[in-house]
Amino acid sequence: MSTPPHSLRMRLFSVWFWGYLMASVTAFWFAVLIPWLVILPFDRRRRFSHWYAYTWANHLQLASPYWRILVEHGERMRADQAYVLVCNHQSSGDILAMFSLRKQFRWVAKRSLFAVPFLGWMMAMAGYVGIKRGDKRSRERMFDKCRRQLELGNTIAIFPEGTRSTSREMRPFKSGAFVLACKTRKPILPVIMEGTQQTLPRESWVFTLHARIYAIVRVLEPIDPAEVDYNPHRLMLRTREAMEQALEQLRAEIAARGGLEVAPPSSNQSV
Repeated sequence: MSTPPHSLRMRLFSVWFWGYLMASVTAFWFAVLIPWLVILPFDRRRRFSHWYAYTWANHLQLASPYWRILVEHGERMRADQAYVLVCNHQSSGDILAMFSLRKQFRWVAKRSLFAVPFLGWMMAMAGYVGIKRGDKRSRERMFDKCRRQLELGNTIAIFPEGTRSTSREMRPFKSGAFVLACKTRKPILPVIMEGTQQTLPRESWVFTLHARIYAIVRVLEPIDPAEVDYNPHRLMLRTREAMEQALEQLRAEIAARGGLEVAPPSSNQSV
């Protein structure tokens, strides 16, 4: 997908936004460090840690006049059920968009991110799970940590494509999320996003917007691995089919109302 030329306004906004992001995550880290240490012995699931992570992320979204994140069918993610959540991956903005769910989940993320000062430290404090790509031992440790999180009742969130797509089509899925769901007998929770790629294309850290857009995070119906006899490959195919159909429908709805710049008539939650 080609990237529109960057205006001076967008370049200046991008410099301000990324600078503000680093300043705010530093301030948040210092603000929550003492409360985190006090609460930690009583918070095995680290619910407080994830709460402040999504509170920080949602305040970032409100800081911009150029986008709003709209969540649809968030009620499908029940608080009393742990899932293996899978979502399509269009942009670096997907992580911030997913925090709009305001639900308890734990990311699986590149291990290198945990070394980023303040941001990576917040991720570790929240119990997020790191993985080093191409490292078999790291993958095994990741599976063990994910199983423990699911046993605690925490949902695990994974991008099954592994990296951001460069087009409107999803990249091939990796099997890890579906193996995890089958082994732990936890339902897959598919989530689709549309609009984040238009906000921040994969190949750039400069925003390309010229007007406010309304990006959508839509939660689909959970898929029980028992429906495919706990077969990871069949579960992966079932999930991908559901996500592709839902993306096609969502894009048709967006086109029918006039594009991402036009707000949908209703939404369960907005940020």
